[in-house]
Amino acid sequence: MLKWTLCAVGLILATTPAIAQMGGGGMGGMGGGGMGGGGMGGHTHSADPDAGPPENHDTGPHPHVMKAISKEKFDKEVTAMFALADTNRDGVVTLVELQSLIDARRETIIRSRFSQIDANHDGRIDLVEFIAWQKSLGSGAISDCAGYANQDQLVNETLAPPLGSSEQDEALKVLIEPLSAVMITRANVHYRAGLALDDLLAYENQRFDTADTDHDGFLEQDEIEVATNARAGHGHGRQHRDGGPSPDE
Repeated sequence: MLKWTLCAVGLILATTPAIAQMGGGGMGGMGGGGMGGGGMGGHTHSADPDAGPPENHDTGPHPHVMKAISKEKFDKEVTAMFALADTNRDGVVTLVELQSLIDARRETIIRSRFSQIDANHDGRIDLVEFIAWQKSLGSGAISDCAGYANQDQLVNETLAPPLGSSEQDEALKVLIEPLSAVMITRANVHYRAGLALDDLLAYENQRFDTADTDHDGFLEQDEIEVATNARAGHGHGRQHRDGGPSPDE
């Protein structure tokens, strides 16, 4: 009996390396590293060193990037602003021309407001019509400011380029300094009878060049954001005659 037992133990010990080998690379490999990890059931990665990284199937949202504004686009809008102000088409914009445009816009609003109050459109405003209009203003009727005008109808003493509402247009509204009496005086470096287009472009281009930090002739989104934030903080106004910022800014 003892002899048979010793023979059985010897047989088990003799076959242990084979069993261990199957456990590491055979059955155990299929259960742990085979089907689960790199085998049939799991994701496989190529052993080829030249295969390159796996394809990126990310379809998530990507940040929106505003289209760059070219120097050509900038100059085109500045030129359109100049053409709007040069009402007599003599190649210069004078203070008289600018003021006439502002006055015309103001008169349009005044006439529109008169027509709104003149309910029966007889060309006259009586007390009943005036009281009815004041009551339509609600609490604004008791305010010396709001009682006289809708804040949306206030006329600025400036003339901006005729732009739309796209992303680029909204950026250009801040980047381009609108025409004003002060700006015309500063930009007219040749002391002509009025502001010529070349002087206006030179003045506005200094603003573009300052914003174009990499000097590639385009304003990318990051440059636009920096410039518009700076303009929003300091406004369009106080500048040197050469178009640069004043020292207190």
